[in-house]
Amino acid sequence: MGVLVRLQDIDRRWLYLALAIACLIPFLVKIRLPVYVSPETRSLYEWIDKCPPDKVVLVDSSWDAGSLGENWGQVEVVFDHMLRKGIKFVVISLDITPLGPQFADKVISKLVSTKYPHRKYGVDWVNLGFTKGDWQAMQQIAKNIRRQFKRDTRGFSLDDFEHLPLMQRVRNIDDIYMIYSVTYSPLENWIPFVHGVYGTPIGFGCAGIQSTTYYRYILSKQLVGMLVGVRGAAEYDALLYPDPRKRESLGTQLIVPQAFGHTAIIVAVILGNIGYFASRKKERKVGSTR
Repeated sequence: MGVLVRLQDIDRRWLYLALAIACLIPFLVKIRLPVYVSPETRSLYEWIDKCPPDKVVLVDSSWDAGSLGENWGQVEVVFDHMLRKGIKFVVISLDITPLGPQFADKVISKLVSTKYPHRKYGVDWVNLGFTKGDWQAMQQIAKNIRRQFKRDTRGFSLDDFEHLPLMQRVRNIDDIYMIYSVTYSPLENWIPFVHGVYGTPIGFGCAGIQSTTYYRYILSKQLVGMLVGVRGAAEYDALLYPDPRKRESLGTQLIVPQAFGHTAIIVAVILGNIGYFASRKKERKVGSTR
């Protein structure tokens, strides 16, 4: 009984060490875990996959180093999907961070250099950069994207046919098939001011801790899909590459350390509770003998 009681008083430094070891092991030994694909991830994949050839996907990539661990993988798998299938897309960054366009470029550059060297900027995708305005900017983009953005991140005018041929067929919301917003906590105004007015499908990529805020929109069909944290990125990667050996996204790389870390925390909670109930039982026993 005394040994069990001491379980609730384990030095926290041992717990930190156990957690560090649990998270480190998957980086030293390649481990693959089965991935269950959630309905919200599968739905987002299917919606993007059926994008018509005459439309584009608008990606609001509004994240930076602060949420890189979760958001990088969420844009990486979607960019991978669109580049592989030849789906055209336009990247913007709305309101949250002016570094968003730079981080989106890093993800796309990596994919193009390693997998899709035949894809060309201005033809297959365009990055329009950072802008502010929240719902007013959303409405302006929907009505006339050239009123909100005059040039892309490389300094080319949106009317420059030579460098931005893709933008010659992107004028307003009629040319946008769907909007995918990725950041720690996506702007909910995409739903009432774009989906609510024009019926444009909306998908989100968000931090795991923020996902409970958005599930109500999944249930009401106001969001067509959502990637939740590292898990969502790993699930989307599993849909892209059924063969686990071909999965290389950041989400896939981080899902196993995350699972091991969560397991270590669960074990620590169980041990602490065993110690707590053992101490309660010991107290009652001592009390009954007095």
